[in-house]
Amino acid sequence: MSDMSTHNNDRALERHTINCDVDVYDSVSDVYVGRLVNIHAQGVMIIGDVLLEEDKLYELDMHLPSDNQVLKLSVDCLWVREADQIGKYWVGFTIIDLSPASAKEIHKLIEIWCNG
Repeated sequence: MSDMSTHNNDRALERHTINCDVDVYDSVSDVYVGRLVNIHAQGVMIIGDVLLEEDKLYELDMHLPSDNQVLKLSVDCLWVREADQIGKYWVGFTIIDLSPASAKEIHKLIEIWCNG
């Protein structure tokens, strides 16, 4: 399978590739699920070692590298694909229940993570 981080599915919103390490945890089970690969105002993609379930809701904590801040997101897992590396998975989520303040924070973080 090809690298999903460069895969284009004629998406309406531009994905912003992350230029730093952002660790992602399932806040309900307190388990590390992976690393953020890209983000936009309505979704995120991670790569990780944990096989998550499609069509399931998750509460994710994204540990921001610069200031020990955690961005909390409620997401719906849209798809899961095996990565080229054994035991790794690409996972795509849509963000649900996004407040205007959270959307503003994501836009600000995109500027920092992708252009900084």
